[in-house]
Amino acid sequence: MTSADDPSTFEQSATIGGLPVRTHDHVCVLYRGAAQRDELMAEFLADGVRAGNRCYCLITADDHRRIAAAVSARNERAAAGPASGVPGRVDFVDPGGSYVRGGGFVSDRMLRFWDEWGAATYDRDGVAHALIGADMSWAKPLVDAPGFVMDLARYETRFTVWARRRPQVTACLYDLDRFDGEVIVPVVRAHPKVWMNGVVLTNPYYLQSEYFSAAETHELSGRAAAPV
Repeated sequence: MTSADDPSTFEQSATIGGLPVRTHDHVCVLYRGAAQRDELMAEFLADGVRAGNRCYCLITADDHRRIAAAVSARNERAAAGPASGVPGRVDFVDPGGSYVRGGGFVSDRMLRFWDEWGAATYDRDGVAHALIGADMSWAKPLVDAPGFVMDLARYETRFTVWARRRPQVTACLYDLDRFDGEVIVPVVRAHPKVWMNGVVLTNPYYLQSEYFSAAETHELSGRAAAPV
């Protein structure tokens, strides 16, 4: 993996773990344990709220109140500085209302979910910029289901194409204490950037997956090359 973009030409629109990321980035965040997840998620969302962004947090319902309180506490402690005049906000949804809506995960159905969310957020509400934080721990019970890991990797790759059509930054958080290499390797290959151990890395293995044919890789690479 190579280091992130040259800071001299970098247009920051958010941070993950204190490190800058830019609009259209879809980052695989590799963390360990709920405490680190909460810290990373709360900082990411608090950053967005201070900037006046619409923030969207996908995490289990039991965690909603704690993450919301952590975001509020960080913004109350934040020193005065540059901020948007438009107040930001965080919306929460649990996996039952998103990834496993209908009783199981289907990548095409989840991408339709994002199409609907994008139309409501950008087209109807006129949002200028959004941050999406998704805790992927919901996937753990499904890992052994036939075809699930392949469908998850395909979803993550196609989400990158979708994400570059809208002014947003997305962080997908995967717990290294929950997922082994059978999941982590394909999902890392499905993300253009990876956050790990306090570093944001540009991923040279993006799309180098056994789950894609050469033709699919070529098509997805071309479609994901630039925002549309």
